[in-house]
Amino acid sequence: MAATFIKRQCEESCNHYTCPVCESSVKNVYYSYYENQKEFKVFRCMTCGFMFARPLFLPNLEERKLDYEYDTELLNSASLRRAHEKFIIGKEIKHVRSILGKGTFSLLDIGCGTGWTTNMWASSGFEATGLEPSALRARLASERYNIKVFSDFFENLDISEKFDVVILRHMIEHFANPYDMTVKALSILKPHGTAVIIVPNINCLGRYLFGTRWTWGIPYHCNFFSPKTLVQLVERAGFEIITAYQTPSPLLYPESLLRYIRHNSQLTAKNHGRLNVLSLLPFIPFVLLGYLMQLSENITVIARMKGK
Repeated sequence: MAATFIKRQCEESCNHYTCPVCESSVKNVYYSYYENQKEFKVFRCMTCGFMFARPLFLPNLEERKLDYEYDTELLNSASLRRAHEKFIIGKEIKHVRSILGKGTFSLLDIGCGTGWTTNMWASSGFEATGLEPSALRARLASERYNIKVFSDFFENLDISEKFDVVILRHMIEHFANPYDMTVKALSILKPHGTAVIIVPNINCLGRYLFGTRWTWGIPYHCNFFSPKTLVQLVERAGFEIITAYQTPSPLLYPESLLRYIRHNSQLTAKNHGRLNVLSLLPFIPFVLLGYLMQLSENITVIARMKGK
């Protein structure tokens, strides 16, 4: 039976959960996801607006492992990668350099995938190490870019080494306990350390246009952040926000449109591998409009330890 994802009318659940962002008691259900005759509820905190799934779609760590390669390096497009390096990674590096200054600094990229963005940091003078639970992706990062990679989940990581920079790129939306993992990221930073945290923006234009047909990342994503809730979580974890901004991306539009047209929530895996640069071009106006409206697809927060 195909999975279905539907919007509720702010129904109250008999189960109450603690909001991972503000610690309020949460009982309001805004969405339900059904798969294999099981219901998973997406709750919305009425205090801060954060949305999260309970029970977890994938309760076991091994189920969350993304052990494939096809979508890890921007459709293998050299032009997309150059644009990403210049406008996305370059901006991150500029901000971090403004905090740390010149020199060589140690960096841990949590969830480094095949290592292509980690390598961009390494090419800019950082001593980059990766952390990647997928053995396939960890091997590719090592072979392609000569990056040292720990092959494990961040939840299991137990090291004494401290880093100047920690990157959580599209990671905390996967964590069962995003607050605990953000605190853990703080714990492996040096006293002057800086964190770069990137998540999908659930308050993006695409989600407002497509609703439940938008690419929410279910079942791998169980946390759905807005700019406000991401900043609130990072501050509560013990960080001082240096800057927070949104970045645009057309990547989720083609499959969302297909899902909307065919009324099928299971199109992601089948169609994502068919995407190419040309399939993204019709959606550039939507991406630009979202950017102008402050409703872009991703959120970036750059923060450092408080009082440092």
